[in-house]
Amino acid sequence: MCRCYKIITVVLGVLLISGALFGAKSFEEVNRLSDLRFAAMGSAGIAFSTSRGAFIRNPASYYLQDGPLFRLGSRFEETVVHNPDPADPIAFIQKPTAAVEMLFTNKYISLSIGLNNELSDRQIEGSNLRFNAFNDSRIQLTASYGWKAIAFGLFAQGGSTATKEVNIRSDHAFSDYIMHTYLERYESSYEDSQYFFSGFGMLISYQLISIGLLTDSLFHFVYETNELVLDATQIVEGSSVGIAFSSPEYNKYNELRRIVISAAFDAVDLGSSAHRSVRFGFEAKGQFLTTFWVALRGGYQEKRPFGSSLFGLEGSGIATAGLGVRLGNLAIDLALFIPLEKEETSIAMALSWGL
Repeated sequence: MCRCYKIITVVLGVLLISGALFGAKSFEEVNRLSDLRFAAMGSAGIAFSTSRGAFIRNPASYYLQDGPLFRLGSRFEETVVHNPDPADPIAFIQKPTAAVEMLFTNKYISLSIGLNNELSDRQIEGSNLRFNAFNDSRIQLTASYGWKAIAFGLFAQGGSTATKEVNIRSDHAFSDYIMHTYLERYESSYEDSQYFFSGFGMLISYQLISIGLLTDSLFHFVYETNELVLDATQIVEGSSVGIAFSSPEYNKYNELRRIVISAAFDAVDLGSSAHRSVRFGFEAKGQFLTTFWVALRGGYQEKRPFGSSLFGLEGSGIATAGLGVRLGNLAIDLALFIPLEKEETSIAMALSWGL
């Protein structure tokens, strides 16, 4: 046990020192999960302790994972416009996003690596499309510790985002997308910007109910003095709280239950009027074997700025739905994201494999 404490202390020291090399960037901008379970549940899940993703929302949940673990995940997402422009030369390419993520963990110390590409700021130019391509490369170190009913976690994530304008030709749409997304990823013509942010999480579990606490703005970087400081204002702005319920997977005779119900509610970024939101979701999982199940998911998320009731929904958010299947060590997830004030739907698919 003493050895674990020493390892955690060393890693945390490295994380804090490394912060001086990066500029701050919000958690939601850089974190894209290959695990679509939470996304299909309205992005709620601060209080959940299970995930097949490499970048877990609450770092305290790493301690409660079954380990040691290795996970590899991939995700692709695209937007479908309900009424596309008849003059649109490539209507099936709107805002594609592709990601690959890996996780290495032994419960106390975790390393996550992710690569992401997104085409944004879409413009039609004759028979071609022009995008701003964003290549996101990131790494996260997490230290976690706890007991049966309570766990703590501290993470630091840093990386870089490279940007470049790209053209997709209507007669070479697929090959141009592959070229700009993968083959030219590290081309020198990209403009790089770096980021760093850190956070602290706590997870309390009691029988069927769990409570999660999180701040993803633990440290603030001051460019004028080149210092990394602990800023109480930033901590409050990025603070979130969540509660989750899960029915037991086994009955009193230790037999597998056929149906397991889970639900979660989160209040996110409570100190920021621009980002304060509520998220809630549910999952109904049909278990056939311990390593073979099918899950139906749904959820909703909506921003609630200062001056509005935290629970008085207006129907201006995003509804979500999804399907998940696990076959042994392989998980397949599908998700739909439906903005209620836009005539478009985003569709995502993810594959993950773990030991």
